[in-house]
Amino acid sequence: MLIRKHILRTFLLLSIIFTSASVHAALIKSYDFNGNLSDTLLNGNDLVASGGTINAGRYEFTNNQGLQLSSALENINEYAIEIKFQTNTDSSGYSKLIDYDNLGLDEGLYIFNGGVTFFGNTTTTAGNIPLNTDVIVAISRSADVISVYLNNTFLFSASDDIGRAVPADNNLNFFEDDTFTIQRESFAGSVDYIRIYNEPTTFVPVPAAVWLFGSALLGLVGYSKRKSIT
Repeated sequence: MLIRKHILRTFLLLSIIFTSASVHAALIKSYDFNGNLSDTLLNGNDLVASGGTINAGRYEFTNNQGLQLSSALENINEYAIEIKFQTNTDSSGYSKLIDYDNLGLDEGLYIFNGGVTFFGNTTTTAGNIPLNTDVIVAISRSADVISVYLNNTFLFSASDDIGRAVPADNNLNFFEDDTFTIQRESFAGSVDYIRIYNEPTTFVPVPAAVWLFGSALLGLVGYSKRKSIT
């Protein structure tokens, strides 16, 4: 009986470790555009719009009708951001998703030729963003490394040891390109939500089999307790 309990306890501990390793960090801000530009969780400042409109739970915009968020992150070095959006224009060339420099520099997270890239940190472009279709792009920064995801699939990582993905003055701009160059590279589309997490996170779903494994172990523990009582 003691050996059985020890084995069950060990497997239960392992299941908790494996499942918790893939769970997101705490969500601290969520902008869902339910009639306004406010944080649904009431933790953050309102977004400031540059000319777009809210319609049916989305923010709709054309070129450079983006959104700005001040005091965006709890920790400007360690965070994660997730955006569900769609583009309604040809994504050949560059189209900025997130600007980190108060629209003062060219670096940032972009759509590039239908994929995702971080201009200034990497030459990697990965993923496929179709027209008129919702996609989820996420970026996580930890220990001077950025990691980028598309639809809960890892795309690439890149060094950020000089802090290009650290927002100046803790301000973020979404869907609006810098004014530093004459090329204001943007797109028309709409956004369903913007979510901000207080720590880096991996945007990879926990496999259903792992959750079933954990549930089965809990059932075994319960069964073992019932047997010991009888």
